[in-house]
Amino acid sequence: DRPLRAIGTHADVTARHEAEAALQDADRRKDEFLATLAHELRNPLTPIRNAVHILKKKYGPQFPDTPLLAMVQRQVDHLVRLVDDLLEISRIGRGKVDLRKENVAVSDFLRHALESCQPLIESKSHRVTVKVADEPLRVFGDSVRLAQIAANIINNAAKYTPPGGRIEIDAARGGDEVVLRVRDNGVGISADMMPRVFDLFAQTDGQIRLSEGGLGIGLALGRSLVEIHGGRVEARSEGVGRGSEFIVSLPLADCGALRLH
Repeated sequence: DRPLRAIGTHADVTARHEAEAALQDADRRKDEFLATLAHELRNPLTPIRNAVHILKKKYGPQFPDTPLLAMVQRQVDHLVRLVDDLLEISRIGRGKVDLRKENVAVSDFLRHALESCQPLIESKSHRVTVKVADEPLRVFGDSVRLAQIAANIINNAAKYTPPGGRIEIDAARGGDEVVLRVRDNGVGISADMMPRVFDLFAQTDGQIRLSEGGLGIGLALGRSLVEIHGGRVEARSEGVGRGSEFIVSLPLADCGALRLH
């Protein structure tokens, strides 16, 4: 017997493909815009930074208004960090990040991260405790980017914790990973914000964001850098006003090479 009719379905996927192409094009344009913006901002910052350096070197403590010069230095350094973050975000989006991989001691990249965060921590009189496991802990990755991961998370804790707050940093081994925890007793994270906390340009409470500044790129950049190192990051909070905890898990040096290649 021959079949009399056939039944089937037909789906036009043209619209879906066009939508996907439009999203990819929007992402590409966003990354190009961020790169252009960062370069345009960096151009005027370089001579300002150089001028501050020359004034400090020429006059030292004899400068007529040393606190004012120090304030300019802090603000310029802050802008430089923002520009660097914008550039890094655009590089990651375009797949142009080259990791200079090596075995890096956790204590070393944590020390560099804390050094870069020190001005903000001191300006807000935070109490910081650091606990690193006695056993040697090494991560296979880019030392500069690893310090950047830690610095962005520590800076976030310092920024959104009221003056005189407490920040606890702990690094220990967890199986075949290094687990870095940064806890604070700051403003916390609301339940509706939690799913978006690592999104680019994500906004927390409007008043907090306006008072503390920031573009909302630090945590997004941190997550991207963690992921290209074969790790993961998560945020925890019991709610607004209850503080936050950020947990970064990175493969140990002998395991990291396997995950990254």
